[in-house]
Amino acid sequence: MVWQSSATVNQYLKLKRTFFAIALLALFGFAAAQETVTKGDDLAVDVALDGRLVIDLLDSIWVLPAGGGEAERISAIQTPASRPRWSPLADSIVYQTTINGLDQIQSYRFASGLISNVGDEDYLNQHPSWHPLGERILFSSDRHQSGFDLWEYDVATGLSWRLSHLDGDELEPAWSSNGRDLIYVHQQDDRWSIMLRRFGLPERVLVTSNAKLSAPQWRPDGSLITYLQTYPSKTVIEMAILSEPVLVRSLIRGEDFGSAPVAWIDRQQLLYTAGGGIRRRNFDSWSSSNVPFRATLLPPEDDVVAQPVRELSADDMPDSKLIIRAARLFDGIGGGYQSDLDIIIEDGKIAALEPSHDRPGEIIIDLGAVTALPGYIDSYADLPAKIDDSFGALLLSFGITTVIADVPDAAVLDQRWSGKSTPGPRILHSGDEATIASLRHGTTSVADASTAGLDQLLNIRQASLLPAATPRRRFAEPPELEDRATSVVFGSRPNGLPPGIALHAEFLAAAEAGLDNEQVLRGAGVNAAAYLHFGLQLGRIAPGSRADLVLVDGDPLTNVADLRKVVGVVRNGRFFSAIGLIEQAQAGANVE
Repeated sequence: MVWQSSATVNQYLKLKRTFFAIALLALFGFAAAQETVTKGDDLAVDVALDGRLVIDLLDSIWVLPAGGGEAERISAIQTPASRPRWSPLADSIVYQTTINGLDQIQSYRFASGLISNVGDEDYLNQHPSWHPLGERILFSSDRHQSGFDLWEYDVATGLSWRLSHLDGDELEPAWSSNGRDLIYVHQQDDRWSIMLRRFGLPERVLVTSNAKLSAPQWRPDGSLITYLQTYPSKTVIEMAILSEPVLVRSLIRGEDFGSAPVAWIDRQQLLYTAGGGIRRRNFDSWSSSNVPFRATLLPPEDDVVAQPVRELSADDMPDSKLIIRAARLFDGIGGGYQSDLDIIIEDGKIAALEPSHDRPGEIIIDLGAVTALPGYIDSYADLPAKIDDSFGALLLSFGITTVIADVPDAAVLDQRWSGKSTPGPRILHSGDEATIASLRHGTTSVADASTAGLDQLLNIRQASLLPAATPRRRFAEPPELEDRATSVVFGSRPNGLPPGIALHAEFLAAAEAGLDNEQVLRGAGVNAAAYLHFGLQLGRIAPGSRADLVLVDGDPLTNVADLRKVVGVVRNGRFFSAIGLIEQAQAGANVE
């Protein structure tokens, strides 16, 4: 069995909260109304030669008139896009996007509507900016997989070349307005520096700090550099005045700044983003003014049509009664654990939850102090092209009871894996290109080589039955998910790890990115069920739901790593021990 490794995904990860709201509205049959947005999350803004503004909002790129006003979305840009930068002649923009799960850079030409890729698509490319002549694009890339370096791309020829070779990461480069001098951020371990490379002179450190430094930008006259400095409790816009010696002074304080560089209108006026809006300020002023904008979403002709709940097939449902006894139960909705409950399963569905008591003559599975959870749903998985029955048992041993993947014979596998002799997760085809695109853009994947606990995960027993994995770095810095806590839906495909391992890596990374453990479970449970239009059939332990359960030896609401300590799985109302599933997968691998 061979997996194609998908590489990296978008570091930015704003990942439309609106998309999930629409999905839930559609699921429950409500109509979506037109909406006007006047703020956004972590906006980036840039100003063109003619005064027009460009911003990123809800994973799209929008153009505003000079001074603000009605924003027009660039509809030709279909992939999630962020960090737009105007070309010097204002005839193009360059921006960061995601292509096949990998952070990339593209340019868009307004006259022709042509979109072009910048740099090598096999590597992680970020932080684009223009050379002032408009002939080259500067960016950071990890193409040598030894940290980010600075690269430059020639627009006319498509050739690119490396500009830096330091240990650690070189990030967020920018040319001076005369095209002779270069600034960028250098990060190594826990040390951040703003670096200056003047034409014909040795490179020098302008500012260095244990607090994060980011988003450096030249003042048009080259007299100073602005940048962000982020402390645990605040972020400040600072400036390094290029005198001898260099003088560092605070420029703007006390606001919730976006993470992108400031945009200079001229040497006296600048734009920046804070509090979800665009702010304008004179360099010598103590106050800023708001630059208003309106972005219209979901116009009437694009109203969402209510979509029916997807009914799950009833293939090979057992007609016997089974009782699972759990010391602790997380029902998938929230509110912590319920204790000492019996889960009554009849005809492959949960019939009732009752306090544990003696049940003479009934079949009870009692594994002691285990925790019962809803079966894990991987909403966008990467499965091999050729799958045998032992692979179903292997996936199920990870606690994964439902998988959405682009597998041509998914319906056949789903029917075969629903029974007792060849168990496996429910497997559903991701469908046409539009469905695949929505899965790619709507699901969350934040795991990479730096995810804490990944080494231990790669050494669990089931991992030995999977191809050897070499996780790649995917992000310049760890993602944050706190602002998406209620809408996260996990899809493991972009992280490039083998299936099963890949979803558990997402659990670890999501907790590291700021989700609490209940939110992590909902991302592979009720959130996924709603997003995929399964309604109340999956993602819960409640009467009427399908009997897809995971039994773990641990306390996953305290320690997310316990989600991998699977001791048993109930799939389609049948119980399977994790050891039995692993042995079945091992036997199949030995036969091959």
